[in-house]
Amino acid sequence: MNLAKLIASETGAELDEIMLLRHTNVAANLLAQYGVTVEEYTLLQPVNSKYDFQANDRPAIEIVVAIVNDLVYAVYRIIGAPALGDTRTLAKPNYIAFDTARGYGPVPAKLFAAEALTSKATGRDAHGWTCPINPVARYGSQVFDGLEVLL
Repeated sequence: MNLAKLIASETGAELDEIMLLRHTNVAANLLAQYGVTVEEYTLLQPVNSKYDFQANDRPAIEIVVAIVNDLVYAVYRIIGAPALGDTRTLAKPNYIAFDTARGYGPVPAKLFAAEALTSKATGRDAHGWTCPINPVARYGSQVFDGLEVLL
């Protein structure tokens, strides 16, 4: 079944309000090493980047599907306005150590509040991510339209 369409039917969100966000296996392993949650990594995003759920030049994202090790890890509903700051002032100490280990310095960021949603897709294999270089899939992209989960 198409992942985005399943999530839209479960949440009531429009397809252009859904983002599929694939975390690399390397990042996921490093998160675990530093004791950083996937949720914090998902919800702390650089301002106006392709990851920003409320970037100025794109439709606002209401639902984020986090994919880790090619499994649907979680489905989040973005709630409220994000906290503004940078990746040092908004992050917990473990996240700062993780970010530093990856060679990143502070950048303007938003920390989004979210609630985890129940989904039939959670824990399922996500098939069809054909462009591993681009970890973000939005409505209208080939990956977004082609990503499938087996229920």
